[in-house]
Amino acid sequence: MVRRHSYFRRRGAPPPVVLLAALSVAGCFGCTPSPPVSVAETDPTLLVHDVQGGGDDAQIDGYLRHLADADCFVLEPDVTTGPDGMRNVAVWPPGTKVWRDGGQVTGVDVPGREPIAIGSRVVGDGGYANPSTSDLDLPEVTPECLTGGGEFAMLHTIVSVTP
Repeated sequence: MVRRHSYFRRRGAPPPVVLLAALSVAGCFGCTPSPPVSVAETDPTLLVHDVQGGGDDAQIDGYLRHLADADCFVLEPDVTTGPDGMRNVAVWPPGTKVWRDGGQVTGVDVPGREPIAIGSRVVGDGGYANPSTSDLDLPEVTPECLTGGGEFAMLHTIVSVTP
C-alpha cells in the first residue's frame, strides 16, 4: 500500500507530495507501533529511522559533525554552496552505530560500508522532515542541532563519502 505524505520534501524545489511506501507490518504509516525516528544509542545520541521504500528523491549533502555539548550528529552544508548557518539533524539507516576510536567519538558506522569520519562530506538519497510541520513523531533535539531552518535529514542510501 502506498500513501501520499507531505512531510518529506525535495531540497531546492517547491514542497511536493512524495509517495512513501507503507512502513510497518500493519501496512500503513499511521499504524506503525513504533516511531519512524528513534534513538539507537544514547551516549552520544544517535538517531536512526524506520522509513523504508519511497521518499528517496531528495538529495542530502553535508559535512558530518558531532556536537558534543548539544548531543547530536548533524549535517552542515558547504558554506560556499548552501545556506550559511544551517544544520540538519542526521538520521541514519537502521543498524547504524557510533564509531569510536580509543573511546573518542570519531564518526558513524553505517551497515554495508566503511565507517564515516566526522568532517567527511556525505552525499545520499533520502528525505527531509521539518520539525514544525511534519506529521512524523520526531524526537526532541536541542536548538543548536537545528539551526538556520534545518530539518531532520533522513538518509536512506549513502551515495558517496569524501574525507
